[in-house]
Amino acid sequence: MMGPTGTLDERVGVTESDEQESEQEKLRLLAELPERNPGPVGRLTDKGTILMANAAARRFLGAEDILGKCWMDVCPGMTWDLWEQVLASDPGSDVRVLHEAEKDGVCIMFTHLRSEDGDLVFVYGADITARRAGERQMAEMARFPEMNPGPVLRMTPEGEVLMANAAARNVFGEALLGRSWTELCPGMDVRVWLDMVEAADVVPFEARIGDRDYVFAHRFDPRTQLMFVYGANVSAQKAAERALRQTEKMATLGTLVAGVAHELNNPAAATRRAAEQLRDAFAALEAARLSIESAATHPDTDILAELDARAREHAVRPSSIGAVERSDRESELEGWLEDNDVDNGWDLAPSLVDQGLDVEELERLSDGLGDALAPVLLWLTSAYRVHMLAHEIGQGSARISEIVSALKSYSYLGQAPVQEVDVHEGIDNTLVILRSKLKVGVEVVREYAADLPRITAYGSELNQVWTNLLDNAVDAMGGSGTIHIRTRREGGNIVIEIEDDGPGIPSEVVPRVFDPFFTTKDPGKGTGLGLATSYSIVTEKHHGSVSVTSQPGQTRFVVELPIGTEGGAS
Repeated sequence: MMGPTGTLDERVGVTESDEQESEQEKLRLLAELPERNPGPVGRLTDKGTILMANAAARRFLGAEDILGKCWMDVCPGMTWDLWEQVLASDPGSDVRVLHEAEKDGVCIMFTHLRSEDGDLVFVYGADITARRAGERQMAEMARFPEMNPGPVLRMTPEGEVLMANAAARNVFGEALLGRSWTELCPGMDVRVWLDMVEAADVVPFEARIGDRDYVFAHRFDPRTQLMFVYGANVSAQKAAERALRQTEKMATLGTLVAGVAHELNNPAAATRRAAEQLRDAFAALEAARLSIESAATHPDTDILAELDARAREHAVRPSSIGAVERSDRESELEGWLEDNDVDNGWDLAPSLVDQGLDVEELERLSDGLGDALAPVLLWLTSAYRVHMLAHEIGQGSARISEIVSALKSYSYLGQAPVQEVDVHEGIDNTLVILRSKLKVGVEVVREYAADLPRITAYGSELNQVWTNLLDNAVDAMGGSGTIHIRTRREGGNIVIEIEDDGPGIPSEVVPRVFDPFFTTKDPGKGTGLGLATSYSIVTEKHHGSVSVTSQPGQTRFVVELPIGTEGGAS
């Protein structure tokens, strides 16, 4: 639409050439994505003809010139019956047809997904060689339970132990036969057990027994109607995970320390500078007082008290007059001071203007002060400076106290690990700690629910979640944009949304954002543990959930936390 100064594109400097170059750049990046994928990626027609295959796909299939060939001819084990299942799925739906292919010792799980128009089939492969090798190894070990270094048990569908190897007896005790697995394994209950019996795949279950951590793989065999359980001591891995979480905490702490140091430096420097200047201001004030006492005319104490009150009031209330008007007033006062034989009028005038004095009031003071006018005005400007510097010191000290208080609340120093937590207070304290990173170009919009209740939680660990989410949002926006923070109550949960208007997360990356060590940041700028740690804190420690949706201009992380102790921190 045309405006008074041309089109919107012309006003913002956007040209058709710029748009074409931007679109070409987007197309180039999209074209490069498949080649960057470490797993096989392909695009097929609905007849199975290969239109595109990335390098990983060509390596696995063992041919560079596979374009135009039929997928059923080149993919090991792929059949037309399975292809019919692919075509039977609804276009654009989440229905995925899986096919496992093995070649030269490499096992790939291919996922087939139809495009929205149904004309294309997208194929994504994942290397499951290690997983299949592990499953084969587990099956091999099941044939020799007593040789297995980990616990091996065989049970009835009701969970009664029929067989236990030496490792299992060492973990649970010798008298195992006939006992119930729900009684032996910490955390196992009847509901979980029934889910395992009904599952078609191997179901893992973690349990801490004594001072050791175990993972038990449960596989129900419908043919024999028996449950086979294989255990592995993962204490070392768990210790490593705890160490990694500690590493992420230290990385977060480093971010906080840098931010807090920056935030404290400004008021501390201002306070120190004001304190140094206050010493000289007091000296000038004392010298002015001595000048008043040596004057022939001694001013009335009521006049001095009135002037001091005026100086005190204006020292804490900045002048609201504009620059031009201020200049005119200063020039007028400077001329009057010179005409009335007051030295250094150019130095006194700005302070007198700040205090709201004009020529009329100076005339009134001159009538009452006589030859004491000059020393009184000097004393007044010195008193104003003393009050102003004292106010600056007070402001700086208050800011330092605010930051320290926020930091103490952020870390929940001196409080129990689990307590009743005000989520709004935790988010606000986090924003104070991150202020140095947020204040340049980032606007934070809080949309808090008025009736949000306190929850039972690990307060300091939840604050680590808010830190990670907010820090990632700022980085994603390039330090400029808007962050919306929303809260609400839904049933027995509270919901916290943190949304930014950055470029968004690529759709192929979204499923991996909570994976440990996965990061899209440049090398050295991210550990890949922030979101993984946040996910663990929310889901494992608080029995909540965290999810993400993203599109260009809108990335939203949603955290749900139970309110009461029943599902809260544990």
